[in-house]
Amino acid sequence: MGFWDELVDKTKQVGEVAGNKADELVQKGKIKYQLEKLTYTLKGQQRKLGSLVYGMHRAGTQNEKLLEQCYREIDETLAAMRRARSELNEINVKVNCPKCGFLNEPDASYCISCGYQLISEPDDPAQPQSAGGPSA
Repeated sequence: MGFWDELVDKTKQVGEVAGNKADELVQKGKIKYQLEKLTYTLKGQQRKLGSLVYGMHRAGTQNEKLLEQCYREIDETLAAMRRARSELNEINVKVNCPKCGFLNEPDASYCISCGYQLISEPDDPAQPQSAGGPSA
């Protein structure tokens, strides 16, 4: 394979990696936006509950059914927040360097500690991987 063929292949690989990273960033952004909305919803639900409790206390009444409904809404919102945080944590998994063991950021190409390349190139038996050669 000639230099230009290798250059085209490398360019395609870089494009694929960039596309994957862009998709990942979009997914992270959506989850973070969802968490912000849920946080806002939770605050509103907590204000509603506090207002109900205060109002019932001042009126000397009790409405367990209404309170239970508020508790359920808050519990559902908290569960949705836990699920969203779990999704975000799955995306943000740190990359362990196979050479020195350092935990790097998920989007790191090289280890911050030792410089080892973390993103391996796809194995293609038709293309022998060489340590030297032209670089783009």
